[in-house]
Amino acid sequence: MDWGLMGPEKVVSQRRTRTLRLSSIVRNFNDLAVPGLGGVKYAKSVFLACLGVDVANKVRDSGKKVTNIEVTNAIEALACYLAYSATNWEANDRLRGRTKLSNQPFLTYKIFSGSNFYVTQPMRMRTVQALPSLGFVDSKGERFNSFSLNQQGNDFVVAACADIKCNRLSISEFLARWVKNEIKLPSSNTNSYKELRFVLSPLDRLEQHALHVFIQALLSGDNESVRRRKGVLDWVKSKNLHRYVNWSKPPFIEQAHFDDLKSGAFFFSLRNKSLDLLNVIEAEITSLNPPRLELTQALSHSIHDAVRMLKEAANAFLNLKHDPSASKEATYFAKQCLQKNDTDIIKFLLERDEVVLRCRGEQILPAAAFGKPEPVNNDDIEDDSLFPKGISFRVLNMYVLNQDFENKPEK
Repeated sequence: MDWGLMGPEKVVSQRRTRTLRLSSIVRNFNDLAVPGLGGVKYAKSVFLACLGVDVANKVRDSGKKVTNIEVTNAIEALACYLAYSATNWEANDRLRGRTKLSNQPFLTYKIFSGSNFYVTQPMRMRTVQALPSLGFVDSKGERFNSFSLNQQGNDFVVAACADIKCNRLSISEFLARWVKNEIKLPSSNTNSYKELRFVLSPLDRLEQHALHVFIQALLSGDNESVRRRKGVLDWVKSKNLHRYVNWSKPPFIEQAHFDDLKSGAFFFSLRNKSLDLLNVIEAEITSLNPPRLELTQALSHSIHDAVRMLKEAANAFLNLKHDPSASKEATYFAKQCLQKNDTDIIKFLLERDEVVLRCRGEQILPAAAFGKPEPVNNDDIEDDSLFPKGISFRVLNMYVLNQDFENKPEK
């Protein structure tokens, strides 16, 4: 069956990444929302990461020097290539690298592991927190290259491969020999090729037993992290999600967890309004010659409106009176966004930017990533989300994960 359904923790454009020095606060709120899941959205991406670690270890045991990252990236690229080639290269959220992978005639490990061959942000990066948190790997540190597959991770890989063979070898053994350039990929018209594609393709759902192993890892134990993951999973599985869209507490969520979820969402809104203000300023500077704005002169109505909305977001967060961030850093940021003088607020944000805009004296000037202002959030757009507005993307990811668990078609 084909399935097609990350500064800020989620980053779209590396060039335009503006953290405003809020990255640790954002990560903390996301981890309080759904602990240990990182950016995982699809179960298959976790399998591919585990498979990569397994294959890399097998290759190293044979005497060849490879790293987890290069092997896993190559296997992920191969998985996406196989999926794209079977779907006439249609774009899909479960896949990466359509442009770079297309028209690739040489399917060797050397090509697929090249530093510039695949995407700069593979799906593997979203699994770095999840693999040790879910108990699939042992690790001497937080880096992917330090991971080694443990028994539970091995059980997961074995279950996902479901005794499928490729050229009479297990999938892990076949890929290890592919990495060592001892074997070529089977021809596209063979059963071995189809079996390999089925196991690797992110568009093909994991075997039910493998999903069971994944769910067990997600929910095993009785610590607070597991309780929070279970609470969110029960929430996303509930039949009437719209009942809780206006911040009514779902019965599946403990009060402390709910308070963290709501506080996080309000802080994300505050962060977004800060970025909106900077985008408004950038848009105005773009049309000026020379491109600079004098803070000693009257500010435009657009900038004043953006400051007003920023203050509203700051007040909304502070009125919750709940800040789980270290040393109340989120509260400090919110209070700085409520300074009496609008220019002081702008200077505060510019000091934390220095990526797109910078402040020198009383002038706002372009910085390195200046030139492509992003659209400003529009609160007039009706929000028909299944969840409260602004809630951590990890809750939404859990919702998508559950579609895998329950074998439901994606909307």
